[in-house]
Amino acid sequence: MTSTIKDVAKRAGVSVTTVSRVINNYHLLSDKTIRKVRLAMRELDYQPNALARAMQGKSSHFIGLVLPNVTNHFLAELTNCLEERLFTKGYKVIIATTATDDQLEQEHLGVLLANQVDGIISSSHNLDNEHYQRLAVPIVSFAHQLAEGIPVVTVDSYSGGWRPPT
Repeated sequence: MTSTIKDVAKRAGVSVTTVSRVINNYHLLSDKTIRKVRLAMRELDYQPNALARAMQGKSSHFIGLVLPNVTNHFLAELTNCLEERLFTKGYKVIIATTATDDQLEQEHLGVLLANQVDGIISSSHNLDNEHYQRLAVPIVSFAHQLAEGIPVVTVDSYSGGWRPPT
């Protein structure tokens, strides 16, 4: 049986409101209270419902990562680094691979939006620019211009390989 926020509150000896405040990083709580609630959450293996949080207008703490594949060594390494870094910031990554299939890319984007992701990082580019411009979520593109107004992170291989004369 899945633990609820009420179970955590009872185990920690606090109110449901206090548990909610710990989950949402409310800063006016004592360290002792925060430790008690987090311990109860661990003991009960409690996980806040990300979709319920999103429906309340709170962050889901999910980031969508849309890539052509993860078999490419560079993209696999990028995926690993992004996942690790985002995890340290409290985010979970949902990975979607699209190959060269625009239909698949569109379906994956729909799933990401349905799961209320807080943002999308994309290196896939099967869909037209207008499709990405219509998405109502922050997007960052990697290596490819998806649409006007969407930030792009690129690599300058020429400058990266330049070595100053000795």
